[in-house]
Amino acid sequence: MSILHGRVVVITGASSGIGEACAIAFVAKGARVVLAARRAERLASLVAGLEELGGEALAVATDVTDEAAVANLFARAVARFGTVDVLINNAGIADSTPAERTDLALWHRVLDTNLTSAFLCARSAIPIMKAQGRGRIINVGSISAKVPRKDSPAYTASKWGLDGLTRALAIDCRADNVAVSVFHPGIVATELGGGPTTKPAEMTARAEDAAGIVVHMADMPDHLNFYEALMVQNKIPFLGRG
Repeated sequence: MSILHGRVVVITGASSGIGEACAIAFVAKGARVVLAARRAERLASLVAGLEELGGEALAVATDVTDEAAVANLFARAVARFGTVDVLINNAGIADSTPAERTDLALWHRVLDTNLTSAFLCARSAIPIMKAQGRGRIINVGSISAKVPRKDSPAYTASKWGLDGLTRALAIDCRADNVAVSVFHPGIVATELGGGPTTKPAEMTARAEDAAGIVVHMADMPDHLNFYEALMVQNKIPFLGRG
């Protein structure tokens, strides 16, 4: 039986893409899931589908850049399931705007969505996890935290920042047996990346491929941390990012 059986997993950005695929994959392992995103209708539909599969799920419409909304998310999770065992910080937006055309409002929107939201969620989750002597936080980063793509300073900064946040929290939480790690996906055909793509299949990945890695990182004994994973296509021009 998976260690995830019966455990409570909070997933942000859960209404589509990698987040939705993670919800399905965690339920298949017997986990109970709390789904957070802005689109309440999409979340409700996903919950209905998961319940048809025999899973337990709670939808909480949440703006994860809002401090009070994040506090409500974790309060609702604890009220329904009693605890939080795993947090998947998956919420994010993509942006490809050159620096000279990036106004301050766009800069803040990208950083708040991709980085600050992960901090807010982790800040709420860590006391719950420390109190029970275990927990796991997995941040969904990007290949852009390794090799930036052209004309994307805000997105790149947000993902490098998320990698740094992961490193800091991994050190700060390890004494309390809370594992913090990061998963860097390459090109995934999701709404975040613009939806269906004309790229050859061998140059993209499915959301389910990414979710499989996230679940594998979480499905480990509590004293172990799968600290970092990077998924790239064999033929991606990785070093040159062309």
